[in-house]
Amino acid sequence: MIKEFVQLETNTITEQPLKIPFDFSNRESLPSGKDPGDCIVISPITVRTWFKLKPLLLSINKSDFDKIVAKEDPLPEAELTGIISKYDDLLIDILCIGIHNKKSDPPAWFREVLKDNCTWKDIYILLNAILFRIGYNPFCKSITTVQSVSPMDEAEIIAARRNLESWMKTDQSAE
Repeated sequence: MIKEFVQLETNTITEQPLKIPFDFSNRESLPSGKDPGDCIVISPITVRTWFKLKPLLLSINKSDFDKIVAKEDPLPEAELTGIISKYDDLLIDILCIGIHNKKSDPPAWFREVLKDNCTWKDIYILLNAILFRIGYNPFCKSITTVQSVSPMDEAEIIAARRNLESWMKTDQSAE
């Protein structure tokens, strides 16, 4: 399990796609021949996707939005469920757009597959993964969360980020 956390952490720091394990147990909404695999992949969000997500995110009441953003002290499950159910269709739209993350619209079947397979907690986790990818949760805030499940300490996380920036500068100067 620690190996999985380290890999997730590394992928986040290096801006690699996040692979979130996901159980697509209800396959009734899947088109014939489609296999969603065993995870949901969230790539770094493009500017185009941000323009699609922004008005949807702004449709959520600020106090509700602040409550569903991941924090060290999560909301009690009943309150979280209440907020997510209040914005259920909107949140599914945000998830579909954020996961699809392409110029085209997400396929209609994908929305149905998510609705058939997501729990309230899944919606919360996927939403926060997308928010992290658009930069809503600054990297420094994420250190606190990552430390609680990671064998890496704060200095190692920051060093990994700085190494990435250094590698990117070296790569750009080589061109």
